[in-house]
Amino acid sequence: MLKDSASIAVSAGDVPSLSRWEEIATALRDDILQGRFAPAERLPNEQELAARFGVNRHTLRQAMQALARQGHVHVRQGRGTFVRELVLDYALQRRTRLSENLASVGERAKRELLTRQMTNAGPWAAALKVPSNSRVEVLGTRASVRGRPVGLSTAAFPVPRLAGMADAVARLGSITLALRELGVADYTRSRSTVSARLPSQTEADALARPATEPVLVVDFMNVDRAGVPVEAGTTVFAADAVQLAVSPEGWNA
Repeated sequence: MLKDSASIAVSAGDVPSLSRWEEIATALRDDILQGRFAPAERLPNEQELAARFGVNRHTLRQAMQALARQGHVHVRQGRGTFVRELVLDYALQRRTRLSENLASVGERAKRELLTRQMTNAGPWAAALKVPSNSRVEVLGTRASVRGRPVGLSTAAFPVPRLAGMADAVARLGSITLALRELGVADYTRSRSTVSARLPSQTEADALARPATEPVLVVDFMNVDRAGVPVEAGTTVFAADAVQLAVSPEGWNA
């Protein structure tokens, strides 16, 4: 699917700080993110792309290698270069943020509030370091990218400190922004435990996946600057859409 190059080509004057191959990589990445090239679609061959951008094949190959490193395309020997299905790198580190993880690769997540419940801390008490008979607000949320559900989260927040989390998340569409509004200016991940299993039927339906496809499960706890827990929960990721990455920062932590 080759589109009119006049409408999407990037000129050197637009982004003077980028090299030519970086400009080409940016233009092709935008094509992919905007749906001009669909998942699993084969890109035009080197000759067509070189002609479109007015560059030699060496420059074009640098751009394609960058797109492959970023996870947007993959090369099938003898068949060509294809757009990858949606696969997101989710970094587990001290500041694990879905929005920042996705922004780094040019994606944007939509978080929606599915359920809310005010209840006794009970099973959340140990992680949140609160009495079992204290109150917590438990939220169920779903994160989607390009309209595709990628993760389900169930998380508990201590009350009264963080009373109003559900309303804030529903309005802001972000856990980070909701915590900030309620006085938690910054928080870090104190623990992440990763496992894999088959989803329940409810989870499979919410993720729009067959119940026979595995999910990645991350149990986590986040703390404020003073080390006081502000959130404990579990996120279930569609294993074919998300790959977990642990950075050196995460190892040091």
